[in-house]
Amino acid sequence: MKRLQLSLILLLFICSHSLRAQAQKEQPTKPKKESLLDVLVTQKLPKVALEMDLKMLFDDRRMMNYQQAVATITFDDGVVWTDNIQLKTRGKYRSQKCDNPPLKLKYPKKALKARKLNKNNEFKLVYPCKLGNNFQKYVLKEYLVYKLNNVLTDQSLRVQLIDLEIKDSLDNIAPITTKGFLIEHREELIDRVDAVMSDAKCMKPVHLSTYDYTLFQVFQYFIGNTDWLLPTCRNCEIISLESGEMIPIAYDFDFSGMVSTNYAIPNSSLPVRTITDRYFLGHKKKMEELAPVLALFHAKKAELIKTVEDFDYLPKGERKRMVKYMEAFYKVLSKPKLVKKAFVHPMGESMREDY
Repeated sequence: MKRLQLSLILLLFICSHSLRAQAQKEQPTKPKKESLLDVLVTQKLPKVALEMDLKMLFDDRRMMNYQQAVATITFDDGVVWTDNIQLKTRGKYRSQKCDNPPLKLKYPKKALKARKLNKNNEFKLVYPCKLGNNFQKYVLKEYLVYKLNNVLTDQSLRVQLIDLEIKDSLDNIAPITTKGFLIEHREELIDRVDAVMSDAKCMKPVHLSTYDYTLFQVFQYFIGNTDWLLPTCRNCEIISLESGEMIPIAYDFDFSGMVSTNYAIPNSSLPVRTITDRYFLGHKKKMEELAPVLALFHAKKAELIKTVEDFDYLPKGERKRMVKYMEAFYKVLSKPKLVKKAFVHPMGESMREDY
């Protein structure tokens, strides 16, 4: 009898636990809170003013310590948000070579919570390396490259163009007034696409989703970029989806042929003569791996071109050059012989695993 009672109690416990778990699953998930970037990307051209001790900030470009700053955002409708934030220089090449080093902004989480925003509080800021029209155009073209990546996949870093003013709190350095853009932080991307944080940053292609890695490589070829390296995570990061698939995320495109900065130099280890020469970096593909990615590029061609053509902040001549560069890519796609030469792994050729 005792055994029967114990069995009934155990059965009731299991059933109640199962029903509770099922009820929890059936409950609708709470909508995610918006981030500050979610709010900003609804704007056309928000104004961002940053004020800090510029000499202290720029003198610290080797140590890259956070400095105190005041950030003021003016939205399209005139609403103004002012916050005390932290700010530091970032980057390797540009932080040392540029008069104006790229920056990283860090908002206080308490301030975001007070505005009912989520905890994603970090952004990269890109603005002209030096004063002058050419460097402004480089920033606008690099911004467009990020937007082209967004057209092809949601699993890419979002960006937001801003009217930027950087002011010296001591009035010893003239203000910098320009256009720049904010880049989504890796943690926010992971949260947005329901990925999981991974400590595995750099790895071989065999560890990655075949489709996503192929898309990553073809996109780099599309923009004429060889300034990336998978095993060392040079200008790429790896995130892990809940499915377990690992996917590469591309960033930093100022050495690409599509941006074509005057300080970019071709990779001397590759058979390219100029920065605008395209080269498919990494091991070549089997046609069945390549086909769905090329189909995506064909399907998105009109949208990719329209993204550039409609971007009025960039001079028309520069937009035409970018479109012409894209058309050269599609010329390769239109001819099977050129596709095989550029991308396809020939029978008998050993496949490279170094990228």
